[in-house]
Amino acid sequence: MLTDMSDRTKTALQVVFVLALVGGAVAFLTSLGVFAPSEGSRLVFFEVKASGGYANITLRAGDVVIDKPSTVTVPWSKTLRIDSGTEVYLTASNPSETGELSCRILLDNGPWKLEKINAPKNGVACAGIVP
Repeated sequence: MLTDMSDRTKTALQVVFVLALVGGAVAFLTSLGVFAPSEGSRLVFFEVKASGGYANITLRAGDVVIDKPSTVTVPWSKTLRIDSGTEVYLTASNPSETGELSCRILLDNGPWKLEKINAPKNGVACAGIVP
């Protein structure tokens, strides 16, 4: 009879342990936002900097599309509200082929993507899927 009690106690403790472990895992994943619903849209800031005063850019961000390279004065930037799940990309090249070239994307005013090179390399790309 004492052995049966001991086995029942062990089983009960094992069940409690497993439930506590699962509960802890769920709490941890919830704190990371894994179960959070999609926020709908995010504020996305695009920026290009280049030595020489100009850069050639392409951009795809939701409804905003610049497929053919366009020459812009730098620093160049654009802020858009973009739906979560949207793929975005920004490319830039430096026609002066000197100095530095960078592209940067901020998500809700926080860092997200950054690419920076020095001449003679001549192109950067920043891309991602808006979380």
